[in-house]
Amino acid sequence: MTNLRSLLWLAVGAAAIVAGWLLIAPHVVPVEWWIRAESPHVVGDSIDPFVYAGGESVRPVAGSASLRIAASGRGTIRISIEPLESAPPLSLRNASIAGRSWDLVSAVADSDEVWAGTPFHGDSGVGDARLPETTVLIAGRSGFDLTVDGNRRWSNLTGIWSIGHALRQDDGSIRQQGLVFSPLLRDKIGFSDSERLELTLLVYEDGAGSDVLVHLVFRDVIIERSPEAP
Repeated sequence: MTNLRSLLWLAVGAAAIVAGWLLIAPHVVPVEWWIRAESPHVVGDSIDPFVYAGGESVRPVAGSASLRIAASGRGTIRISIEPLESAPPLSLRNASIAGRSWDLVSAVADSDEVWAGTPFHGDSGVGDARLPETTVLIAGRSGFDLTVDGNRRWSNLTGIWSIGHALRQDDGSIRQQGLVFSPLLRDKIGFSDSERLELTLLVYEDGAGSDVLVHLVFRDVIIERSPEAP
């Protein structure tokens, strides 16, 4: 009887310790979004960072992306890209920054903005108005650190990221029925494809809406976990 009572007290004590640890450990939150993306493309350059007409200025590279966002809105985004074997190093700012291995990492914090299931870009009021409106599964604004060939080159760059209905055609263009998108168009809807998903990242040099430093589009998106399918 004494041994049984001791075991019961031990079980109760262990449960209390676990419950208390859960209360003081805010990072213990079920991952709601777990997304991978592949087939990355670098879009444009500092002169034309959007390249609405597509073509050779939307360049395929090697690499992948992963995104994990918890119910709290916190999470991590990791992106690694490198040029294809036959291609020259990737470069920024007229080749003043160049390298073969590029890593972009964002620790999404409570203070960062995260949106889900909403219109994005265009005239939606969120995203970047220089892209046509699409609908996102999840999107956000957070700081990114850029590492080139193992050397940290920038810290806490503003980035807008989204996983939503695809905007880019096979040739890299953004168009509908032959009409190439322009931010001067009165109607900025109808350019997205609800049958396909893309991960898009816009990294800005001096805050959102300023000069685009990096524009990446991942054409293959794999949703490994979501709020609807844990």
